[in-house]
Amino acid sequence: MKREPLGRYSHEAMRAHYDPDVDIALIVLQRGDAVSQEYEWGLVDRDPDNGHLMGFEIWDASRRLPPELVDALPTPGSAAGAA
Repeated sequence: MKREPLGRYSHEAMRAHYDPDVDIALIVLQRGDAVSQEYEWGLVDRDPDNGHLMGFEIWDASRRLPPELVDALPTPGSAAGAA
């Protein structure tokens, strides 16, 4: 069964994971070329043509995010896949 896109974001393109080795949570809403803007907490990736949000990276995720969220995210390469 094919999922319908949620607004502008396709479920097939969305993915997320938490890498405990570097304590970073990565949430990708849309794949493609992006321009990153750095903040003290991480990065925001936007479409270079229209500024549309494509994803973000949260540094020190175990400190900045609720533990339940960090625990729910798969790790890179895990059998659980990505959200």
